Amino acid sequence: MAITIQHTVHVNLNCNDHEQHKTLLTKLGFSPASRLRPNPQDGQDMGIEGQVQWDGYAMVSGLDWQSAMIDLLTFRLPPIIGQSYEALNHIGNQALIIAVDDVEATHHALRAETLSFLGPLQTAKGTGFHCRDHDGIRYDIIDRRIRRNKQSGLAGLVVNCSDIHTTQAWYQDHLGFVSLSDAPEKTTLFATAFDCNHDIDCLSLKLSLAQRDDFIIRLQQPEGIHGQSYSVPYHVGLYRTAFAVEDIHQCYERLQQQGVDCPHPPVYQDMGPGIPVDGVWALYFFDPDGNCIELIETPTME
Repeated sequence: MAITIQHTVHVNLNCNDHEQHKTLLTKLGFSPASRLRPNPQDGQDMGIEGQVQWDGYAMVSGLDWQSAMIDLLTFRLPPIIGQSYEALNHIGNQALIIAVDDVEATHHALRAETLSFLGPLQTAKGTGFHCRDHDGIRYDIIDRRIRRNKQSGLAGLVVNCSDIHTTQAWYQDHLGFVSLSDAPEKTTLFATAFDCNHDIDCLSLKLSLAQRDDFIIRLQQPEGIHGQSYSVPYHVGLYRTAFAVEDIHQCYERLQQQGVDCPHPPVYQDMGPGIPVDGVWALYFFDPDGNCIELIETPTME
């Protein structure tokens, strides 16, 4: 039986310059709700040797704290490393899906950021575009009106997987996600739309929580899938996705019983002075391709 997830908390975006990225995300309709700057703390239960410390912002797109946020971080200890995935058929968290009120105005605003790629505005399913930020992290920008709940903000995450059926079953059986279609559909990542050398055929499937449709996980299995997901939490890119639960220790026990890879038990983490709680209980584990999943026990707000 799957654990009960209340809602999506955030997708973690590790970057080299969180101030630069804050400016970019502001143009996408986000604002900094809290500064994330805790003191150095033991990183063992996060899979990091020695002390760990980060600096960044909780970037929100509305007043509802149950809407998915972007956890924007620059690691200080250990120093951030690496670069984001360049290839569209690399295993891992591939792109943020962001819904905006005005696609054309957003496209115009991002041109001033001198991003590596913007376009096109017209897609088979309406107006939208793809771009990469200064660290090469990809964004799929869509019109909020094509969403089922019509809200702007963080609409979902694109996850490239080695076997779409295995990954679909894992998210359904362990996390309680449901499929929005009967079976994966055949799609194409067009070279002209994604700034790549040739078209890439892939299987695609959308998942959401049964009780909420405001955050979609779009699973993709592109042809020529290769590589491995980021192996350390302080790597540039989209490292983990966090979900809220009521009782994290109970979830940990159930996931262990189901054979889910949970390297460490839940850990209590200091979140820094910008958060209205002393800290949160967090649990880190991995999907079949090694993408990091985080559970956060819903705290009592002060």
